[in-house]
Amino acid sequence: MELWCVRLDRQEFDCFPTLADFLLAADEELDGGTVAAFKEHLQGLHFQLGRYFPELDAGFEWIRNPFGDKTHIEHVSSKLPPRQVDSLVDIASDGTLRTTFREKSLTDFWVHVQPEHAELADAALKQLMPFPTTYNCEAGFPALVGLKTKQRNRINVDCDMRLKLSSLDPDIVSLMSQHKQHYSSH
Repeated sequence: MELWCVRLDRQEFDCFPTLADFLLAADEELDGGTVAAFKEHLQGLHFQLGRYFPELDAGFEWIRNPFGDKTHIEHVSSKLPPRQVDSLVDIASDGTLRTTFREKSLTDFWVHVQPEHAELADAALKQLMPFPTTYNCEAGFPALVGLKTKQRNRINVDCDMRLKLSSLDPDIVSLMSQHKQHYSSH
């Protein structure tokens, strides 16, 4: 986005094709105020995206690229136990694993390495797979909409959502037989 702001300063609008086509067709030029408004919008967008998508934590770079240079391993050595650092050094110096790393996806690579370097691979996989799919989110929203109707407007839907999203089917008959009503209904 910073590059786009520089291009706006130079009156280059190629990165905004609709605007460029319009200006060409209308044979117009933008005034400084409009360019400043565009730049302000881009800078605000850059700031907002930075809040939602912060820079990646450098402490996990060893997961994304276990074949870093010497300084990379020295940087990681303060964050990992010694046995895991030794495993990382072994991986980084193995040429066949480097080839495997290029051929496989990141998760598949760490699964491939797991038999030889279990502790390090487990630590990597814990970071890579906290949410392997979006299924729970996709299933959860319709379940929540179904629970939050006008007839059943509850503030706390945690227990109901847990029941809706669980793959276990409750044994209603058993649950009802355990429930004893001490007072008669009015």
